[in-house]
Amino acid sequence: MTNDPNVPVFARAILGGKKTCKVEARVSDEVKEAVRRRALDLGFSSESEYLETLVTVDCFGKKHVQMVRDRQIAMVCALADTEPTAEGVAS
Repeated sequence: MTNDPNVPVFARAILGGKKTCKVEARVSDEVKEAVRRRALDLGFSSESEYLETLVTVDCFGKKHVQMVRDRQIAMVCALADTEPTAEGVAS
């Protein structure tokens, strides 16, 4: 957690986490197809995941989104350094 007053603080994760709200826009068929192709080309699992990331970067900035992703990866790496899970033991 940072004490920097310029970094927004949220009760829920800004990326991932529970999705309770919806953002909508009406677009042409061409734009819809371009978004679908762009999401797939960039490796996103869905248009929704791509658009969530796009909007989050626009609203909160690239540095903040990167910090969130880096923290997620650091937490996963820390878990990998601990005892294996039941599934890990079985393999």
